[in-house]
Amino acid sequence: MPKARRTWSVVVAAGLASAAQAAVVPVSVVAKQGDALDGSTITGFSQPFVNGLGLVGFTATLADSSRSVWYDSGSIFNSSSALPDVLSGSEANMGISNTGGFIYSPSFNGDDAVYTHDGLLLKDGDAAPGMPGFFNSFNSRPRMLDNGDAVWVGGFATTSTGSSIGRVLYRADPANPSGTTLIFKTGDSIGGFAIGTTGVGFDFDFSGNGIHHIHNLLLDTGSTTNDGHMWVNGSLIAREGSSTGQGDNWSGFKSSSINNSGNYIFAGDTDGPTATDDFIAYNGSIALRQGSVVDGVTLANAIDACAINDKNEAAFVWDTNLTETLFWAPDASNLAGALALLSVGDLVDVDGDLVGDFTLVDFNASTVASQGMDFGDNGYLYLSVDLRNEAGVDVEAIISIYVPAPGSLGMVAAIGLIRGRRRR
Repeated sequence: MPKARRTWSVVVAAGLASAAQAAVVPVSVVAKQGDALDGSTITGFSQPFVNGLGLVGFTATLADSSRSVWYDSGSIFNSSSALPDVLSGSEANMGISNTGGFIYSPSFNGDDAVYTHDGLLLKDGDAAPGMPGFFNSFNSRPRMLDNGDAVWVGGFATTSTGSSIGRVLYRADPANPSGTTLIFKTGDSIGGFAIGTTGVGFDFDFSGNGIHHIHNLLLDTGSTTNDGHMWVNGSLIAREGSSTGQGDNWSGFKSSSINNSGNYIFAGDTDGPTATDDFIAYNGSIALRQGSVVDGVTLANAIDACAINDKNEAAFVWDTNLTETLFWAPDASNLAGALALLSVGDLVDVDGDLVGDFTLVDFNASTVASQGMDFGDNGYLYLSVDLRNEAGVDVEAIISIYVPAPGSLGMVAAIGLIRGRRRR
């Protein structure tokens, strides 16, 4: 609570001052490149993810080539602690639970694996869980539900050293690897079509409570022009080549997010004119398109990332006619009412003195699973970004922005901050 109170006051002060001077955007730096950690220094990060408490987790790459798992305010695990087993590397995806459990995807003694607070969960060459006669061939895009259950995409092969012949989505209690279950796999029938060889996509999301699930699937329809599908809780809600209901057809899907109420957003493009084909959809209907004007700027080119939290707020990063910008919608059902919070080129204040300490030079956002941001229910939005200091040196960082509750005094001040930035 003290952290939130301090950040709130910064937002109010910045909003009131912005009309009279060039506005800076208050943020908190969680960790940045060059910081000391676990006896070494940070050289890079995975993407940030939050749990049901709104606390952040990520993996940090260190100068000594080890990986540290960060939870909330510091490291809770370093890969060197697994010796004599050797953990090396990591993916951009990871996950954390409400009790600080974690999962990430390193190499375990040279084998592609998923590893948790309970140790090794699965590695390539092991027998494929739930698939007698098959072997695990890779493990990727791990996430963790609030209760500590792990979910990830694995590959399967006919021999322990063979190439993948399909994919499977797994769910497991890390304390009980033998109880790992299959959610679906290559060959399973969905909507009358079989999931393709690479059909279990890497772009997916689960609600924190584990009840709701959205997934980008490729189904064997006989044509690559209509094999892409968005699947939500057992139903196909959008199919490549089928009508969007707005005069064009779905063409591709990316970046999806779903909350505990089952509300969801996803991005992609259509086969319509290139000036309006990129979109974000809310609960299956296109809500924003390229070319739309949001908070005074025009959405241009492609969307870079999107997320929804359990308060049904949404955040997204989209290129505009001016620059790449982070938007926040107090109500995800009204994405057109979003506010611009932060843009490439903005000055950011990290110590609360209302003076810019860094310039934002990039959002490290990716629309395939590793979104570059995550959004909790406590008002904190976490992002992976690149910042430039006064010496002109760029550093990678995980930052948070505190977004006050809609209708509050802080909300009014935040709007003042945004309007002030436009006067700059």
